[in-house]
Amino acid sequence: MKIPINCMQCFQEQLEPSSEFQSVEIRDDGLYSSTCNKGHTTLTVVQQQKFEILFEFGAMALLDGYPREAITSIAASLERFYEFYITVTCMKHNIELVNLEKTWKHVSAQSERQFGGYLFTYLVDHQGSEPPVIDNDKPNLLDTSRGNTKNWKEFRNAVVHKGYIPSVNDTLAYGNIVYHHLYDLIKDLKDRSGNFVQKATFHHIARAHEAANGKVVSTMILPTIINLEQKPLESLEKALDTLKCRHRHIMHM
Repeated sequence: MKIPINCMQCFQEQLEPSSEFQSVEIRDDGLYSSTCNKGHTTLTVVQQQKFEILFEFGAMALLDGYPREAITSIAASLERFYEFYITVTCMKHNIELVNLEKTWKHVSAQSERQFGGYLFTYLVDHQGSEPPVIDNDKPNLLDTSRGNTKNWKEFRNAVVHKGYIPSVNDTLAYGNIVYHHLYDLIKDLKDRSGNFVQKATFHHIARAHEAANGKVVSTMILPTIINLEQKPLESLEKALDTLKCRHRHIMHM
């Protein structure tokens, strides 16, 4: 997957955004170097958290006809959101980030332990209320009885660990479960801990600036399907329609 980067130096010189974009591949660190036709080399950090980017990978894979790859990315997005939830809530409870990062290393390779971390972090922050989970949630599938329908955890494990190849319709059905679960938790997180969501975002951007070794870095926001700055659409299908239109526009730039 690639994203369009605009030259900020051209913007400063022309006092308006340039019509020229450089297409760059997504990077794990979120920091992008690009050179425009005028020879300006700029560094850009994408504000989106990794869970937002990973869900976008899944959505693009689904549009391109790769449902199995879509589910692996969507499942990874959910795991990274749980990490983000833990980070924000620990910030709220005055946990030093250096201690959080040291502690995270003990569970960084074990997704089940990370999920457990989310459960108890939610429990503490909500004064004992049971955390929302989707492991046992089932979609309504065409031509499949309720009793024969896998829950989200079974479906995810079959795809990720057993090589199961899902249909596009099944991928949409299970993708919708994750889509709405993520936005429900995002709303809850912003309602209860909005200042710390912003603080976590600033920390993400600051780390990219540190990696730039003193070079000037601009910040870019992507209109991802899962987005801390936006409200959800009615369904994943609606969100995919907007992504399809946006992608078509980018391809014609």
